[in-house]
Amino acid sequence: MMIIRPSWFWPRHWYLLGAVSLLSANVEAQTQSPLPILRIPDAKIMEVYYGNWSNTLAPCLDVPPAGPQPSPHVEPLRPWKVDVQGHYPGWYPGVDVKHSSAAYLACAKDLPLILRGWDLTTTKYLMDDGGVRPMTMFHSPHTIVPETTVDGSVVFYPLRLTANIDALLLGDMIYRFSGDRAWLAANLPVLRKLAAFLEAWIDDQGLLHSDSYDLDQVYREIDGVAQASAHEAFRRLAALESVAGTSRARRRADAMADRLAAAANQHFWDESLGYYVEHLIYNNIARSNRWSALPTASSELDPHHAAGRAIDGVIGLGIDAFGVGTGVAGRHEWVARKETTGAWFQVNFSRPTRIGRVILLNRTDPQTQSGERFAEGTLEFSDRSAKVPVRFTNLDVSRAVAAFAPREVRWVRFTGTRMQGVGGTNAGLSEFVVLPADTPYRKISHGMTDTSMAMVAFGVADTVRAERVWQHFRQRESSFYEVNGLRAPTWIAEKAETYGPSELNRRAPHKDCVAMGRTWRYDALMRRRMDDGEGLVRTLRDANALYDRPSGGGAGRFAERYGLGRFQPGDEAQATIPAYAEYPAVYNSTVVQRCLLGLDVDVQGTLHIEPCVPSSWYGAGFGQEGCGILKDHDLGFFYRAESVEGWVDGPKGQKSILVRLPPTLAAHPVQVETGGRPVSFRREADKVRFTLRLDGHSRALFTIRSGR
Repeated sequence: MMIIRPSWFWPRHWYLLGAVSLLSANVEAQTQSPLPILRIPDAKIMEVYYGNWSNTLAPCLDVPPAGPQPSPHVEPLRPWKVDVQGHYPGWYPGVDVKHSSAAYLACAKDLPLILRGWDLTTTKYLMDDGGVRPMTMFHSPHTIVPETTVDGSVVFYPLRLTANIDALLLGDMIYRFSGDRAWLAANLPVLRKLAAFLEAWIDDQGLLHSDSYDLDQVYREIDGVAQASAHEAFRRLAALESVAGTSRARRRADAMADRLAAAANQHFWDESLGYYVEHLIYNNIARSNRWSALPTASSELDPHHAAGRAIDGVIGLGIDAFGVGTGVAGRHEWVARKETTGAWFQVNFSRPTRIGRVILLNRTDPQTQSGERFAEGTLEFSDRSAKVPVRFTNLDVSRAVAAFAPREVRWVRFTGTRMQGVGGTNAGLSEFVVLPADTPYRKISHGMTDTSMAMVAFGVADTVRAERVWQHFRQRESSFYEVNGLRAPTWIAEKAETYGPSELNRRAPHKDCVAMGRTWRYDALMRRRMDDGEGLVRTLRDANALYDRPSGGGAGRFAERYGLGRFQPGDEAQATIPAYAEYPAVYNSTVVQRCLLGLDVDVQGTLHIEPCVPSSWYGAGFGQEGCGILKDHDLGFFYRAESVEGWVDGPKGQKSILVRLPPTLAAHPVQVETGGRPVSFRREADKVRFTLRLDGHSRALFTIRSGR
């Protein structure tokens, strides 16, 4: 445990002091960890920051030695655990790795550890088609296992694309920290493979069929948070391609990001509400329980593979690890008997129906051979209008999206014309989806949700839309934090209590209503964009209250999630898994370092110091020393009301720095000095950009102050 005792006075030339005197003057440390030194006027934030490391993040590095794999759910090679007590024995490329990696870099600059996590992810969890398993289940034939809603009406596949998005973000994180162009060149093929898999799940409108992204306990088919996060992942991939000088690949990644953003603003934005809806659902009128749709087919292999299996709304992926009783790979398919090319499937409607899009999914049974999976086909219609060509992706879970001019029909038929390979005799489909021309997607929301936060945070929302979201949020802010008088950051929705049995997971219905660091991350990033330093500190204080409660398995720790409305004074907050690393990781790396203190580095290696803090902090003074944002360089800085002082060290050369000015200087002339000599700089609104020359031995000092 590191106990912080803030001094309310730092000498003007504090950066000239040695590390020992700095520690003795400002910090009493009982730890061997080389953590950054925070100098902020909030002792509790500092206490929790260091407590997060000593109580949770460091103990999670205590990994059992490698040995024979004891079960499919254990990963002996993992570099760290996701909870101190080892409740989760596996490795989780989706969600957990992203958060923990950011924290271990920010707190300990431990790049070798993060590279071990990257290598484990890309060697053992990356599948041949580019998909990434989000958890340790090596006998799963696909990227996820199924879940069902409380009422059993929906089978969904949470986190199905999460690991791909997060692996792209992790690759970007590694490069920005290391600046290692050789690593980037060696790993760009992997990053492109990850991205290509995501592309294959984007439909003709630019919508990503993700299933639930960060939340594995709430059903979302086209998840708005995934849409925004994938946009961010493609944008960051484009920046990496720019560094590598691969202009064609950069344009492709940027184009995908543009498509995702345009689709979000077209389909998710609701002008009447003033925010983005939570998620979209394909309005599938071919479902056997809708519109009296009836299937016919060229043949059926047996009663277990009848035509009705292709319109039951279940794709049929994964293994039944959680015992949901349905959704197991291959159990929800129509299979023709001894037919491949020429096999056909038809959906019949009880009345003329205006349609505009069909989505087809190939068989998902892992025993299916390539000669039993369609590569191409055609759609025919009862009105005898022109046939529509159909082309499937070549992913392991292969689908085709066929959009066409709207037409009113009584039936639509698919006929296979070419197979993906050879072998096998029984072609088929796992699902046949038909979307109406007027309302292909159904919009779902529970008030404003984390989707809107993510759209603002990742720049999908333009200035006007971001301000509309922000106004709505500020008017109802307490809805995202308080239940029964107790607070926690951050509920996933303004009206989280309105989720129903067709949306919540059967195993743990309210597990994700307070989604811990996952939603808090988007909350904090949104507040940063909207320059709400006071709000960032308020949410940190809400987290601090949880830190002091027994909800994390004892004061000084955080739990995995907190059940909505189940807080009672003095209880354990109905926590699912105590001593979980996600909240501490997000607290330290995202909320404190990235959002509050504004520390970051871009792909060109420019150091960013752009704090977003309460206005009172400038009068009190704040800063940090030893910042985990760049492998070969270190940084210290300190803000006062009318000046910024700091230093950078590292290898001989030049280092570009972008610094946000204190509010009192933002509208006035300033000057930048190093060693008493002026430094040329470029003014960018309330920021200054300049370059320091490093000699490779001593710290390069800088001062920014009024130029009047």
